[in-house]
Amino acid sequence: MKKELIDVPLIGPKIVKYLNQQRIYSIYDLVNYLPKSYSDFRVKSFDSLNHLETATIIGKISKSLEVTHKKVHIIHTSILTSDLHEVNLTIFGRSYLTKQLKLGDEVIVKGKYNLFYNEINVDYISTNLKVPDIKPIYQMENISDPKFSNIIKNIFLNHLVEIYETLPTKLIKKHNLMDRKLALKTMHLPYDYNELNDAYNRFKYEEAFLHLLKYHLSLAPRKLRGPINYDINWVKLQIKKLPYNLTKDQKEATNDIFIDYKQNYSTYRLIQGDVGTGKTFVTFIAALGMISAGYQVAFLAPTEILVRQHHENFKNHFPDIKSELLTSSIKNKNDILKKLETGDTKIIFGTHILSSDQTIFNNLGLAIIDEQHKFGVDLRDNLIKKVITGDTIYLSATPIPRSLSLTFFGDLDVSNIKEKPRNTTPIKSYLLDDKKFDKVISILKDTQIKFEQSFIVVPAIMDAGIKHSIHSIFTKLEPFFNSADLYVIHGQLKFEEIESIMDDFMNNPKGILLSTTIIEVGIDVKNATTIIIMGAEYFGLSQLHQLRGRVGRGNKSGSCYFVSSKTDTERLKLLLEHHDGFNLSLYDLKLRGPGVFSSITQSGQFNFKYLDLKTDLKILQELIPDVKYYKKNIDKYTYLKKLISNIVI
Repeated sequence: MKKELIDVPLIGPKIVKYLNQQRIYSIYDLVNYLPKSYSDFRVKSFDSLNHLETATIIGKISKSLEVTHKKVHIIHTSILTSDLHEVNLTIFGRSYLTKQLKLGDEVIVKGKYNLFYNEINVDYISTNLKVPDIKPIYQMENISDPKFSNIIKNIFLNHLVEIYETLPTKLIKKHNLMDRKLALKTMHLPYDYNELNDAYNRFKYEEAFLHLLKYHLSLAPRKLRGPINYDINWVKLQIKKLPYNLTKDQKEATNDIFIDYKQNYSTYRLIQGDVGTGKTFVTFIAALGMISAGYQVAFLAPTEILVRQHHENFKNHFPDIKSELLTSSIKNKNDILKKLETGDTKIIFGTHILSSDQTIFNNLGLAIIDEQHKFGVDLRDNLIKKVITGDTIYLSATPIPRSLSLTFFGDLDVSNIKEKPRNTTPIKSYLLDDKKFDKVISILKDTQIKFEQSFIVVPAIMDAGIKHSIHSIFTKLEPFFNSADLYVIHGQLKFEEIESIMDDFMNNPKGILLSTTIIEVGIDVKNATTIIIMGAEYFGLSQLHQLRGRVGRGNKSGSCYFVSSKTDTERLKLLLEHHDGFNLSLYDLKLRGPGVFSSITQSGQFNFKYLDLKTDLKILQELIPDVKYYKKNIDKYTYLKKLISNIVI
């Protein structure tokens, strides 16, 4: 007979009501309500205490409690003798302690130890010395932690719940994991920290495996196809039209792609590199190879500014190849779509419209997706489905650590481009306190005197709880500058407006452009030498590095100012020390997690409960071979199919 909550010892109608309020309706729900944290009551010796450490010691009250009233606080003080050492005790509130604690009582004390004052600021004190080493903290309203623990103890003691395994036996043995029932019991009733860590580890592996399996099953598989019969001699003739010789890294990335073309399955490659390393030219060469084999190419970019820049760049170097631009604001859209469907257009540059049903290709052989992390998974997949060969190349100027890209992009191959085509002087970078806006005014005025252009970037358009916005900064700039020299762009403007404003700005050698991060990619102003980034604490290191790359692109050196509160200076100092986007991406991973790198987070992929990708990436990597095996044999494991159906990606 199935047991209900009311059948559990210590649970009455009132407790059932409290549990239901927490969406706990069954005993199984109850054992899956895990502690939010644990309080460590392992007793330490006095000699082993460290300054400002929260620790537990046992000793005797060697001075009666004294009560001090300070405004609204009641403070108790006493002296504890532990291991022949005396230590001062300070206890806030808890007036009842004067009746409970007597001189000579042996007590257990937990609190923060201050070496300089030889004092413990007491969180917990009791004459009951039999406190478990680890106390689960549930923080459930209306039910105390001890009561909750006793309820759970009764459930396991009386075998009132059926707990089923979620992982294949083979996987559990391979990774030496706890079985699920024991792991759940241990999370509630840990014997020691080693056992608790083993239980926690079990749930990390479970979460990682099920999420990865779901994600890899959602990936489009590589298509089987014949080798791409490109005309290498024609491609080489085209390469000679480029303005400089390819760097070693560019040549290696190009070779990677053309080796991919020779395989009997589709290309699936990420090309990543820092600002100014010439990634785009590598993809242009990849496009030439596909065009020479009789296929069309689609180049997808996230903004109209960027896609127009790519199209202009391609046309300038390869004017004989029929290319088109397709965005939502293009007037002759129908003509472009017809030429694309007939195959007259060989390469098309466009925004999200390329993924829509109205865009039909004649013979699409390659999709190039720039700044892939700025697109949702569905939008990218809709374009990739139109590629008859399945060949896809991703581009990113926000380098994704190799370990992360290999883990979360399945069979994706990675080419890294670090070397820059021309020697460039690193942009001079500075930190500014956001309270000193007069310094910002001074920097902008100095730049104008030299007839050089400036960017000032803010994290928001309006003042929605963010200190720096287009509105607030424009208000501060307006009294100090000629309105003809101030330009403003942001994502809520129509593209025609942005294009017109950008044209005016580029033609004004004293221009100051106030913008959101819309200028992060695709803005190439040779005379721009200064960028000031307000509210730098709102951006990741990789994004700040990208923004920094907007200046110093001509013959003049560039300067970047990161304006932030003093509390963020330690993180921002990394930007002063590092000019390598790959290094900064690793710091970003450690500081902010992987959400910075992938749009998968848009659909909740990284909302892990147990797993921390800043420290547990090795678990994901370790599970990749298992994920590939169970993906291949998923039809044999129907229960896994059912389990992962509830995971949202």
